[in-house]
Amino acid sequence: MAYSLQKLKHKLNEIDQDIIQSFVIREKVDLKDFMGCSEVADIEVIVNERKVKLAVGFPPEFPNELPKFYDKEDQFHLIPHKLWTGFICFTRSESLIIDVRYPASILLNCLLKVTKILEDGEKGLNKDDFTNEFEVYWQQKCLLDITFLAHIDTTNAKVRAMNLWFENIEEGPNIIISAEKNEDLDNTINNLFHVDVSKATKYRCIYIPLKKNTFLLPPHQSKEWDLNELKSIVLSNITSENRRNYNKIVTTPTKGVFPNLEFIIIGLPTPSGNVALFGYGITGNAFPLKSLKGKGNQRKQIHPFMLKPKDAKLFEMRIRRWHPNHLLNRTGGQPMLKNKHVMVVGVGSVGSEVAVRFAKAGVSNISLVDYDIMSLDNVHRHALGSDQVFISNEKGLLSNKMKVNGVKDEINRKYPFTKVEVFEKNFLSLINESFLNSLGIDMLIISIGSPNIEMLINAKMHKLTKKIPTIYTWVEPLGIGGHTLVTLNGHREGCYQCLFKPNEESPIFNRSAFAKPNQDFSKSITGCGSVFTPYNFLDSERSAILTVEAGVKVLMESMNGNPLLSWKGDNSTFVERGFESTMRYSFSNERLDETKYSYRDDSCTVCSNESRDSHQ
Repeated sequence: MAYSLQKLKHKLNEIDQDIIQSFVIREKVDLKDFMGCSEVADIEVIVNERKVKLAVGFPPEFPNELPKFYDKEDQFHLIPHKLWTGFICFTRSESLIIDVRYPASILLNCLLKVTKILEDGEKGLNKDDFTNEFEVYWQQKCLLDITFLAHIDTTNAKVRAMNLWFENIEEGPNIIISAEKNEDLDNTINNLFHVDVSKATKYRCIYIPLKKNTFLLPPHQSKEWDLNELKSIVLSNITSENRRNYNKIVTTPTKGVFPNLEFIIIGLPTPSGNVALFGYGITGNAFPLKSLKGKGNQRKQIHPFMLKPKDAKLFEMRIRRWHPNHLLNRTGGQPMLKNKHVMVVGVGSVGSEVAVRFAKAGVSNISLVDYDIMSLDNVHRHALGSDQVFISNEKGLLSNKMKVNGVKDEINRKYPFTKVEVFEKNFLSLINESFLNSLGIDMLIISIGSPNIEMLINAKMHKLTKKIPTIYTWVEPLGIGGHTLVTLNGHREGCYQCLFKPNEESPIFNRSAFAKPNQDFSKSITGCGSVFTPYNFLDSERSAILTVEAGVKVLMESMNGNPLLSWKGDNSTFVERGFESTMRYSFSNERLDETKYSYRDDSCTVCSNESRDSHQ
């Protein structure tokens, strides 16, 4: 151990503290009872005016790691935040900064939190935490080496039958997969868990959500609920409507399910507004069956709650969730985006990153428009890798994959709940009122990098009756910067055409640019056929991140108007090659933000009041 407990004991004696009454270092200790610790001490403290004995385990890296506290003598019995091992969970230390110069103070500060938990638990002041932490207790209790993966929409508080498949694996843990019946998830299950449900054994499973404000003490490690207790807990804590739903399910003939084994998943609403999940398998050697004549393989299998089977046994199931609502909440996505539809026009280096990131953010419907093919030249600044460049037919002949199909496959592989539709076309041929309305597009992203085409798209979008928020995004050469322009976000004023304000003294140019106009940045490696604008994947990703961040705000209606957003990169390579930047590049980030609406052209032929009047 890095820090001596004898030295720690000496420090505790030196400082003025009355928290620890005694500190005895254990000479012999079974470290299996104190996982992650290298030394243990017994301490005496005062809790609710009585002296109690706690064990303190010290990790090898103490004081850089916090000590662990245990009620090994079970003086507090069942209270919140105390696990079956006696371990007392008193803090989440991921973001806690520890001043390692004062190990004794670290111990004392932690102990104050521990005694507060013990005092509140003994007085019943934090009993709601039992429900909030129910899943933690349940997971500690489950011992079977079975993975139970449940796709459950916990926002739906209706008792209902679920699909459930059991795959017995010779080597490794058995896998049980449950899913909502109203969704076709066979391919998703195959992609995610490598399970072919057509070959797995199917069983009956019922999801039973309990009423709000139901209070359950988790069963103790040494105390199992039997079938009668479980039945009483469940059926006495469901609504009358759900009781009717349950009765209907258990009296409906089953088809294609394996007999003598039933599964239930129980949803326990928590005070924090979430739903804790726990489950049971119920098995026995005499589940009553009733065949139905003339009904094929349909039969009635009497549920064990209705008639206790002989030798019924319960086994507890640890639930792991894979419903998209849970995944989004768990990993920082936005559930509000679940029903949104985004169309990305142009899935090159920037557009491909934008599309994948919108799927990652939680957008459930994405349309992709592009008629270009993927090539090996693209891979180092594209969201796709070399494995998405070619496809082969039945004869083994190779052909280049369309970019839209490659991006669709990438999204489906990573985010299988996202629906992706592709259009191998020029977007100009798709811009019409009925087509866009039929798709229910909530937002367009234009990332084709062609100003003339983008000005034409901009004009057409402004003429549509239903105004769809449209965002343009592009990258400037050599890492000098990139831009994202929001348009039609509740206002007409401010559009892509505004960036190209006419000037009698010089040709029009993009006024958002950091690079001065009339400079040739194109680069060729093998001749005219390979001309491209030099920028790298970091530039593409920065523009994509800026675009998706703005797009999420637009979809969630938290973006104000139609701003021009820009990011500035390092200009050292730009300057080394003799190129010149505009005055706008000299703006600070604060100045760029302050002027994000200044690009508007009050006489714009597309979005100004004057242009609107001329079209009426």
